[in-house]
This record gives sequence, structure tokens and C-alpha cells, in this order.
Amino acid sequence: MPTLSAAPSCLRRCSAEEAIPLKVHLGLPTGHIGPVALTVGSFDGVHLGHVDVIRHVVAAAAATESQPALITFEPHPRCVLDPGNCPPSITTLQEKLALIESTGIEHAIVLRFDRELASLSPQDFIDRLSGVMDLRRWVIGYDFAFGRGRTGSALWLREHGHQVDVVPPFVVDGHELHSSEVRRLIASGDVDKASRLLGREYSMAGPVEAGERVGRQLGFPTANIGVEPNKLIPALGAYAGRARAPEGDFVAALSVGYRPTFGGTQLRVEAFLLDFEGDLYQQRLELRFVRYLHPDIKFPSTRELVQQLKKDVADTRRIVAT
Repeated sequence: MPTLSAAPSCLRRCSAEEAIPLKVHLGLPTGHIGPVALTVGSFDGVHLGHVDVIRHVVAAAAATESQPALITFEPHPRCVLDPGNCPPSITTLQEKLALIESTGIEHAIVLRFDRELASLSPQDFIDRLSGVMDLRRWVIGYDFAFGRGRTGSALWLREHGHQVDVVPPFVVDGHELHSSEVRRLIASGDVDKASRLLGREYSMAGPVEAGERVGRQLGFPTANIGVEPNKLIPALGAYAGRARAPEGDFVAALSVGYRPTFGGTQLRVEAFLLDFEGDLYQQRLELRFVRYLHPDIKFPSTRELVQQLKKDVADTRRIVAT
């Protein structure tokens, strides 16, 4: 079984001159794309287990003189089949495609998952794919299933003449890696462990929105970002982290909460960028969560709040700098 390792930045070619740009297809390709080695899945989070599957796809493509291709779904299938248990997204579609772009995949096909797609038999689904690609090899996870009632499987594919590679589960600390575990860790604030499973720090990005400028009045001007719908929000509290702004990368004290000291009712994700001066309003900011510091606290006075903010900044500088 594969075990935890560093996520590779290049799986097929390691020079920028040789890299083939990722082609993104929203829906099935409009024309025939030729021979492919194909994998299919949600790939939410593009965690180390997903990267391991993609590594096998790239290798299979090289062995079969074909292109590595990936099909993913939007929204997550469970949001359609079981809306009451729709999982929040570890990665937005934009984030997912950006991560896939660095892996050596040449075609990323985004299929809208709806009841019509879910009702297709395995053969109907294969027929649609075969009209726009030559399926030379499938590369799938050990628990992969597709088609109406999840009746398609590795065995089904082989019985219908397809070449199939089954990738064994990816194991970290003796446990199989699943997106659900990554979600659980982030939702509970254990972002440092989640980052180990992702192979990178968990991040959120969005435009900087106008706020009440409370932080500026306290001496800690913060940038509040707009969060995409269904994006996974870490546990409420303060975090040591980083921020990527148009001006560069900065150490940042992050906060997820309602500003309880001021009776806030709106959830905010905000960052105080250390050693930064400027205006970030309406610019895109990416926040990376390094370590949980403490819960969202309601302080009896602003004086005590400021003392805690000073400690958070000092802790953040110490943690992120090491």
C-alpha cells in the first residue's frame, strides 16, 4: 500500500519547457481528443491519495502512448444523491483545477453531476466517453464504482474488454486516506494534520470585502475575504497562517468567527498581514492555515482583546517562521 510522501510538483515532466498545458473541458470535449489513460472521481481536496492515483494515470499514459486524462464532477455527487449530507468542498472547482494542472494531467473534464447523469448505466456512460476519446486504459481507486446503482466496477470494466489498473488505498499512519477525514480535521481545527494529508497547507481564497474597520481601530487592520458557497470553513478560532496577496507572501494572523466581543452575527474569515502596509480592498487574497491557536473568544473588554491579538501576532510570527 502507498504511504505518506511529499506531493510531487512534477509527475511526468520536470522542465517548464516540456510541460503540456492542461486542457479543461466543461462538459464532454466537443471533439475527439484521441487515446487516453483515464481516471474518474470527485478528487475533492486533491490530497496525497488523489495525487498517487494521478501518478499512476500519468505512468499508464506513458506506457500506452496516450494522454493522461481525468474526469471530475461538479457538484459533488452526494450533493445530488443525498442533499442532506452534501459535503462542504475542501477545494473549489477553480482550486481543484489549479492543483491538477501541476500533476501532468493533460485533459481535465468537468461533468455536471445531476440526476440524468446518475441514471446512466455503466455502458451508457462508457458509450458517451467513447464518442470523444479512445479509452486505452482505466486507472481507478480500489473502491471505485460508477453508473446507475454503482453497478460499474473494475470487474465490470474488465468483463467488457477494458484494460484496468486498480490503485490500492493510500495509507497514512496506518489509516486509509479519504477526503472525509481531511474534512473532519479541518472542521475541528486540526489544520496542521490536515495539511500533512493534503501535501500542502489548507487554504481559502476570495476577494477582500469591506468591513466595519474594527480591527483598524484596535491597531490590527484586517482583510475580510468573501468565501465561495459550500467552501469548507475551519473551526471557529484564531490561527497562525500565511497570506498571498498581489504584493507577495506574508505571515498572517488569521481569524474565523463572529467577533463575539462586539456582538457580531456574521461569520467572517479575516487576516492581519504582518509587516504589510497598503490597501487590499477588492483584491484577491489567499489564506493558508498553519496552526490552530485558540477558540473564538468573547472578551469582557477591548483592552483584553488587544492583549490577546498581540499574543496571537507574536505566536504566529514564531510558528510560521520556524
